[in-house]
Amino acid sequence: MTIFSNQVIRRAERVSMRLGSKFKRNEDGATAVEFAFVALPFFMLLFGILELAIVFFVNSALVHATSEAGRTLRTGNFQACGGVDEFKALVCGNMTGMASCWKNVRIDVVSGNSFKTIALPTIPDPLDLDPTQTGADAVPQTVNGNYSTNSSGDMMVVRSTFYYRLVLPTILTRLDNPKGSGVRTMVATTAFRNEPFPTSGTCDADTQTQITDGTPT
Repeated sequence: MTIFSNQVIRRAERVSMRLGSKFKRNEDGATAVEFAFVALPFFMLLFGILELAIVFFVNSALVHATSEAGRTLRTGNFQACGGVDEFKALVCGNMTGMASCWKNVRIDVVSGNSFKTIALPTIPDPLDLDPTQTGADAVPQTVNGNYSTNSSGDMMVVRSTFYYRLVLPTILTRLDNPKGSGVRTMVATTAFRNEPFPTSGTCDADTQTQITDGTPT
């Protein structure tokens, strides 16, 4: 009985050694295992790059929209169109495809006798205007800022502040500003002196079309 048991044990050991040796030489599935180790950091890096690209794109669109809207003020083609809501709609009308523009953009239009007098007391720090909530809470509608009626020859500063809610967790991208808000605060500013135009200004047809396109329905 003992001899039989020893034979069984030795045979089991030989079989185990053969299987272990075969398993050691078998490289099937090695690529899948290696990819499993690098998949998480790879996709984190990939989506982080995409998030950063979107941030750059939105910021570029904001700068362009603010500059174009400011030009209508400088040339006197907006003054008869309305006030702050209409100017905000004009900015959003120039940000084609940004569905969240009206909800997340604050506009400040300030005039003065000189650029030195148009300072932080008139245009507060954008971070102080942050209306967002932390975590997964939705961004509420942003209240518009200051709007100064203006005329020919006035010194003007126009600032648009866009509160863009990031898609990825900010612990991965560190793109949130202010920290912990889950929002990237983007600011576009343009300064100019109004050109000579009639006191009341005008409301250009193209400007009115852009205002209509940028107004939410």
